[in-house]
Amino acid sequence: MSDARATLVVNPAATTTRPALRDLIVAALGGVVALDVHHTTGRGHATELAAAAVARGDRAVVVHGGDGTANEVVQALAGTTTALGLVPGGGANVLVRALDLPTEPVAATARLLGAVREDRRRRVGLGRAGARWFTFAAGLGFDAAVARRVEDRPDRKRRLRHAAYVLDALTEWRDGPHARGAVHVEVDGATTGPFAVALVGNASPWSALGPVPLVVHPGASFDRGLDLLTVAPTGLAGLAAVVAGALAGGRHTALPGVTHHRDLGALTLRATTPLPLQVDGDPLAATTEVALTAVPGALDVLS
Repeated sequence: MSDARATLVVNPAATTTRPALRDLIVAALGGVVALDVHHTTGRGHATELAAAAVARGDRAVVVHGGDGTANEVVQALAGTTTALGLVPGGGANVLVRALDLPTEPVAATARLLGAVREDRRRRVGLGRAGARWFTFAAGLGFDAAVARRVEDRPDRKRRLRHAAYVLDALTEWRDGPHARGAVHVEVDGATTGPFAVALVGNASPWSALGPVPLVVHPGASFDRGLDLLTVAPTGLAGLAAVVAGALAGGRHTALPGVTHHRDLGALTLRATTPLPLQVDGDPLAATTEVALTAVPGALDVLS
């Protein structure tokens, strides 16, 4: 690997990044590959940096940031032979957890060094939400609206971390249209709904609250198709029961009004009025319809 090139993409605004840790990562990786280091300056910049690395023929693009930065990089790496490397720097670091990689940054750096030296990689499947790739999750409606609320106040997110999601989820459930049912689902030509919640997963966990994984789709895997969890219109107590079951490892799938579809090749989410869309926890523009598909073997990950 001594003649190999790699790019390190750092999001300096990510929740748990620190200058000393960034310096450690740069020193470690720079000892085994010719390393270009870039700091992101805004939305979409990580995709531009990753696309340039692919065009140069870099062996890998390493992300030190959160799931949003990783998702931006994946937009350029999917379908190429340039591998994704991960050193967690976000609040939840769901992709790192789903790939069973170390969540502690120093341990993750040590694991990454071995993978870079040996070019040790794993090929994983991805999902597509319209034109956007996602690695572990997507959704239309409630979950995306919560993500939008949190991302609109980054200082509050950094200060409160996981509590910001809990508080904004309660506010969105109270103020939004979700409890009454806002999303319809089409699978294999049959449309069902409306549902209060419709969550799509490409892996597990779907998210995390601190050290506790939120297992929305038990058994979901990068090596299978997409999983879909729907929740019928319900009150706050019903939503709380679903969340409690997911925090307990997946017991919610047996609750009344909850349906879990496994290993889907494709599905479509629809709404009568535009609702926010999210991929990997990153909120996107509101829409009334999104087609989702599973794409096997779309990404190399250093492991």
